[in-house]
Amino acid sequence: MAEAGPGERSARRIFVIAAAVLIGAIVAVNLTFIAGGGQRPFPLWYSLLAGAAAVLTLLPAVVVRWLPDRAVRVCGLVAVLLYLSVLLAFPVAASGHGVGRIPWILTASSAAVVMALVAQGRTLAWVTVAAGAAAGIVYRPLFGGFDMDGVVNDLHALLTGAVICVVGDRILSVARGLDRAATETAAAAARASAERGRLAARARASALVHDEILATLNVAATDLPIPHDRVAEQARRAAAGVTRLVDADADERPTLRAALWAEAAQHGAAFREAGRTGSEMPAEVQEPIVAAVRQALGNSVRHAGPDAARTVALVVSDSEIHVEVGDDGVGFDVSAIPHDRLGIRQSIVARMARVPGGSGEIFSTPGRGTRVRLVVQRPAVGGDLRADGQRALRAGLGVIAVMFVIVQVFSAVAAVAAAPSSVFVQAVILAAVVWAAETLRRSPTLVPSRGRVAVVVATVVGAVAVGLAFVPFTYGATWFATAAAFVLVAVALRRRPRIALLGAAVVVTAIVVAGFVAQAPSGQVLQMTVRPIAIVILAAALLGVLGRMQADIAALHAEAVASIEAESWSRAARDELADRVADLARTVVPVLQRLADGPPPTAADRRRFAAQEGELRDSLRAGLLVREPLTAAAAQARARGVDVVLLDDSDVGAADAIVDAVAVWMAARVGEARFRAVGRMLPRSRETWATVAIDERFAEFGPADAPAASVHDGVMSFQGE
Repeated sequence: MAEAGPGERSARRIFVIAAAVLIGAIVAVNLTFIAGGGQRPFPLWYSLLAGAAAVLTLLPAVVVRWLPDRAVRVCGLVAVLLYLSVLLAFPVAASGHGVGRIPWILTASSAAVVMALVAQGRTLAWVTVAAGAAAGIVYRPLFGGFDMDGVVNDLHALLTGAVICVVGDRILSVARGLDRAATETAAAAARASAERGRLAARARASALVHDEILATLNVAATDLPIPHDRVAEQARRAAAGVTRLVDADADERPTLRAALWAEAAQHGAAFREAGRTGSEMPAEVQEPIVAAVRQALGNSVRHAGPDAARTVALVVSDSEIHVEVGDDGVGFDVSAIPHDRLGIRQSIVARMARVPGGSGEIFSTPGRGTRVRLVVQRPAVGGDLRADGQRALRAGLGVIAVMFVIVQVFSAVAAVAAAPSSVFVQAVILAAVVWAAETLRRSPTLVPSRGRVAVVVATVVGAVAVGLAFVPFTYGATWFATAAAFVLVAVALRRRPRIALLGAAVVVTAIVVAGFVAQAPSGQVLQMTVRPIAIVILAAALLGVLGRMQADIAALHAEAVASIEAESWSRAARDELADRVADLARTVVPVLQRLADGPPPTAADRRRFAAQEGELRDSLRAGLLVREPLTAAAAQARARGVDVVLLDDSDVGAADAIVDAVAVWMAARVGEARFRAVGRMLPRSRETWATVAIDERFAEFGPADAPAASVHDGVMSFQGE
């Protein structure tokens, strides 16, 4: 047996409980018949065999919550085999015991059909339905009961089994589909989460480089009279940050609320919260938010003014996470932010843009303070899975509709054959029941309107009332009561269970009243009411339990996906951080240690620090421009004391031929600089590909300046992307 997912396991458990309810009703009716003398006793061994079949159907429902799926399926298979044994052993048990007619319980296969679905699925369920129908066809002529009551009973038993097969198979199919979708979603989520983990790790490393290392190298490279002990302390802090970087995930991560409260307290800001703020967020969501808030508060402390009041507000809802950092300080003109201001562009806006569904915005006006708004949209979990299941059930109802009409026509014909004078009444009732079923089937929506459902229910209830008033009170003659129940089952499965239950209650009440008036035996009345009320109640209960089951499955799947995402994110982030730390330990940490433990830097040292700071800045913002010969030209210029800034603003990038041409052109210009050089790769929507500002001069590079091959490749790239 293949390993089942949580959806399929839940569906089987529901089926086991439904089978127990059905077998309980069947046993209760059978005991009533025995007590009233309506059924002759069978040999002890046969009674024990039948009892074992009933017990093996009832018992699993009591302990199904604790049984593994394999054990549930084995119990279902044993129960089905025992039922088939009861059918096969009947001729032996009946021989010589004067059986006047075969008991109706023999062909009541509904509980066994449900257990067959549990054990194997559709194939075994249909075999069980066929076995029950075959028993009626073969045994009734041989052992008695080949009359109107027996034929109608067997036809309705066949229809009940068919309904269970179709509806049950659809439910299992939906459950398996949910499990498959969850598996595929989990695999995709693992891949996406791993990539986000790597991006988050790079962002964390980039933030450390920007917030600590670049600042340290910039201070160390300046000619300003900054005390060396302050520079050394800052260098030690930056080096320690590199060491701690790879182990940052090892510590227990606080909730988002706790992390933001700590940041607010550290920067002297007030903290406010609303919504479901106690819930924990995925690391790839929480950490960028906290880091962006830290950067925003740090900017506020440095620039808003000494008397500015700062606040951090957090609101978490089902649809989004909203964090706002505000102050009432001096403010600034947002449109005037330089492109090389990495504190805002990289550590706040770009960091949040890398979060799925995330965004960062800055609002500020000179003299009126600043607000930084961080928003992450939260995806919906689960969806309307019950509606998906109902759509699958609707497809199966088409098969049942044809079978329903055939069974009711045969039942009406049998009733007319037994009482020819009732032909008109039977024809009217048959037409009413079939019309009601067709009206329901033709509903343009999955959930019929209340008016349509009211007409359908009123029609079948009225047909039952008329029939009970004009036909004899026998099971066969009142076939329409069970037919009405099947229509009400369809109403329940169309997500109108309350109306279906109300209609069933009216039908059962009418049967009981008619039985009392006809002075029918209680066993006969019970037999005529059990099937209608049982199948409608089960359909209504199935709808409710199925919706709850699918919601629970969705929650389980969401938890599994979240766990897989967290594991994938953490593993990928650790690997990426390890690589980044190794690179920083090789290139930057020796410089920081030299600053921390060595003598004050010389002029040559400061030039080296400036060059190192420029190379690190390139790694953050230069993007495609980090290639030869531009890299070598920038390094040489920085060694001469030139401030070189390389910026890649090319959006989604450009063709290699274009970038190579730009790099060659820009390297020549940077080599001519004496004080400052700013090279920028422009967005692909611009006619100009790149610009360079050299000291007091400005130059542009476009298609006319590139070699023919580069222009051709570049145009093809821009047009084809």
